[in-house]
Amino acid sequence: MLNVTVRPVECVSTCKICNAQAPLYGVTDFQKSCEEARGHYLPLTGVPIYYHRCNECGLVFTRAFDDWSKADYVQHIYNDEYVLIDPDYVDARPASNAAFILDFVKKGKDLKCLDYGGGNGKLAGLLRKDGLDAHSWDPMDAADAPPPSDSFDFVSAFEVLEHTPEPVATVREALGLLGPRGVLLFSTLTIDHVPPRGMDHWYIAPRNGHITIYTRRALDTLFAQEGFRVHHFNDNLHMALNNDPDWLS
Repeated sequence: MLNVTVRPVECVSTCKICNAQAPLYGVTDFQKSCEEARGHYLPLTGVPIYYHRCNECGLVFTRAFDDWSKADYVQHIYNDEYVLIDPDYVDARPASNAAFILDFVKKGKDLKCLDYGGGNGKLAGLLRKDGLDAHSWDPMDAADAPPPSDSFDFVSAFEVLEHTPEPVATVREALGLLGPRGVLLFSTLTIDHVPPRGMDHWYIAPRNGHITIYTRRALDTLFAQEGFRVHHFNDNLHMALNNDPDWLS
């Protein structure tokens, strides 16, 4: 068995967003990854990861890693083998996201941009090559760099929110980096219609660090608590704002 220590499971938990009751939803092995959607399976470890589902907003989440330190995440999830279960994060995803952002902000002038949860910084680097004032910061940075002290006109957070065990704190931190008319563009797959005990869904993947899975209602509730509204472009791409900037019209 893999030497992974997780929090003991509770039959009924409290939703991490709306505080409603969240009974147990299902269980899977720690090694379950998103690559199973492509037919790639890792050996099972025998470490069970239980997920809860909120009765009100539909949030699916685990508390298994609530007590983990940054070092625990780096050792067991964001290690040298992470590329095996998320190969697109190295080059393909940053390139695709850079092209999308360049088109998205093309009406803006002198926008200051931040890629929140930017990992290796590849996306911000690509944006700088195309002339944007782009920066990157990741809460999981091994160097423990503090959050930027500046405010930004545009913040992106691609494939970030599903990785946090503290969705309220993470969203509050990301929104706190916005200027008065700033926009947060983020991606995370919302699953609004999941069957009872639908743990076979490819996106519920503890080995990828997918520990908090949202519905649209959960996202709406989460951001409304911070005074923001969410526009859902589709199930995966979303935008949060409270004042419409001129360049977005």
